[in-house]
Amino acid sequence: MDRREARSILSIHRADEAVNDERFAQAKELAAKDPELARWWDEDQEVDDAIATQLASVPVPAELKARVISRTKPPAAPQSRWRRTALLAGAAIVVLAVLFGLWKRPFKPAASLADYRAEMVRFFSVSQPLDLETNNLIDINKFLAKSGAPSGFDIPQPLRDLEPVGCTKLRFRGEDVAVICFKRGNGKVAHLFVINRKAIDGVRPSPNFANQGTWATAAWVKGDCDYLLTLKGDQREAAKLIGDS
Repeated sequence: MDRREARSILSIHRADEAVNDERFAQAKELAAKDPELARWWDEDQEVDDAIATQLASVPVPAELKARVISRTKPPAAPQSRWRRTALLAGAAIVVLAVLFGLWKRPFKPAASLADYRAEMVRFFSVSQPLDLETNNLIDINKFLAKSGAPSGFDIPQPLRDLEPVGCTKLRFRGEDVAVICFKRGNGKVAHLFVINRKAIDGVRPSPNFANQGTWATAAWVKGDCDYLLTLKGDQREAAKLIGDS
């Protein structure tokens, strides 16, 4: 089973759904091994939840139940029946328009810096293979540009002084994220995440430093991109690697 087939199966099920279906089990197993597929499924379920919330928020007329179950009233006059039919048709059109609008423009919850930082740190909390392993920044930029992720962005000079390990492309809330990894010595690595500007709420030109468990992070915006640096260590080490960004 490939990723495309797994998506078509996962799109009609939820993660906690009890389904006796061998193909669904295979798709779930593939998602457990494929971080990008797993993230897509999470986002797909967020869209489903948003649609359900939107529909649940539509007020139901208090007299609707009585109208449905009542069979004792005499038939309405032809003009009255026509008017009710027109109203029901109009309501159906409104509901369909709402649903169509939601599917054409999938609901995307505003991503906070805290959400983004937590998910990016979580990704490298366990060993992850890179899409490209090389110490050549030119090759890294070419790969990122070809993949559709941000590329050609401004890397802080202290990071440029380190040897690159390679790069990968991630997805966050429907946005491409470029990741470049740098050697810090003693087997330690610094990860630079770059996403299009304004994709994340709360990022400012002046660096925002925060700890995420045992990780130190720094986030800032420059040009057309939001930047996030993560490393195992303290905030002083993060500050040294971003310089005066």
